[in-house]
Amino acid sequence: MGRYTFITILLIAATLIAWGLAAFDWYRPGQIEDLPIRQVAATLAVILGGWLISRGIDRLADGLNEGRYAWQRRMRRLLHVEADERFREADLFAALLHLLIWLSLPLLLLQVWGLSKTSFDLLQHFAWTGFKLGQLQIIPAQVLLGAMILVVAAGLIRWVTARMENQWLAKTPLESHTREAIATITSYVLFVIVTLAVLSYAGLDLSKLALIAGALSVGIGFGLQNIVNNFVSGLILLFEQPIRRGNFVTVGDTEGFVRRVRIRGTELETLDRMTVIVPNSELITNHVKNWNLRDRYGRIICTVGVAYGSDVRLVQKLLVEIAGKHNEVISDGVAGVPRPMALFRNFGDSTLDFELRCFVRDVTRRFIVISDLNFAIDETFQESGITIAFPQLDVWHRSVPAEPLQVSTEPPQTAADTSENPAGDSAP
Repeated sequence: MGRYTFITILLIAATLIAWGLAAFDWYRPGQIEDLPIRQVAATLAVILGGWLISRGIDRLADGLNEGRYAWQRRMRRLLHVEADERFREADLFAALLHLLIWLSLPLLLLQVWGLSKTSFDLLQHFAWTGFKLGQLQIIPAQVLLGAMILVVAAGLIRWVTARMENQWLAKTPLESHTREAIATITSYVLFVIVTLAVLSYAGLDLSKLALIAGALSVGIGFGLQNIVNNFVSGLILLFEQPIRRGNFVTVGDTEGFVRRVRIRGTELETLDRMTVIVPNSELITNHVKNWNLRDRYGRIICTVGVAYGSDVRLVQKLLVEIAGKHNEVISDGVAGVPRPMALFRNFGDSTLDFELRCFVRDVTRRFIVISDLNFAIDETFQESGITIAFPQLDVWHRSVPAEPLQVSTEPPQTAADTSENPAGDSAP
């Protein structure tokens, strides 16, 4: 039994018991004296109702996030929510509904316990009139309703931009990345317009935005310059489109497919299927390698070293033939792409170095094609008797005749002889 189920059962049991006691007191007055049992029963009923509504909202939001039912899955597709993406608007709207319920609950409880109409009218007036914070008028009810309107409008903007990208603009000759850029910019423009309208509804005087802009400029000068830099860089990327969705790019030590270009950062999916968020400012200021911006062609290089004494013309011929047999290598010179060529690059220390250079139809598969070509090179060279060399070190051993040993026939000189004749002179 889960925690929420236990709380629900406990509240239901307490409410039923309280209402049973209240009914008993109503039929037989005076049996339960000095106990506000009816107020307690009504209080438990209000709390139980708020709890059940809150749990229902949670289940609805979870269902929209998981797509449990067919209508929920249709709504996700309609609003262009990815399969593994959370429905953020549903979560935010559920949170606002929770706030509304648990703010309204105390008012209902106060009425149950005898809140006067004058006091209730005073609280209602406060909710719709609000209070002043400096020169800003805060109206709680309008702020809450404005937040709900903003969340609903965000969902509608998501729907409009999805329809614009996938249906309305799809009928035009625009390319897919151009349609995506237009839809993204439109969504941000619409969101800014709706946000300003909601702020005006919530009581914010838009004529004072100049003061807010001045305060933001100070904040930008101290700590928000990176955020603004990324924002402006995102706009540049969306307009100029040096990278697009589906491109294979290299940024520093990271390379992967571009999945989405957003205002603040760009999502890259590496070959390990790891998502990397790259700030847009890095894509503008740093060197970026885009492997397939214009087309998907790309060159690969396979290096091989053969032993000295090999037939170099045969090696060159075999390498070109191996490349021409691979179905992903461009060997017919299409679209001005050069044919495969084998170059004799260098006389190495232990090898004759060759390079096979060719273009492939899809550069994102270059590692697979290089592996296939290396397998084919090894197999073909073995069949042709060509040795793929490896580093060798030749050691030459030279035999030198030994010199004859000279044996002395003089007796060794003793210590006594040395002491008697220190100078070492012979006796007369």
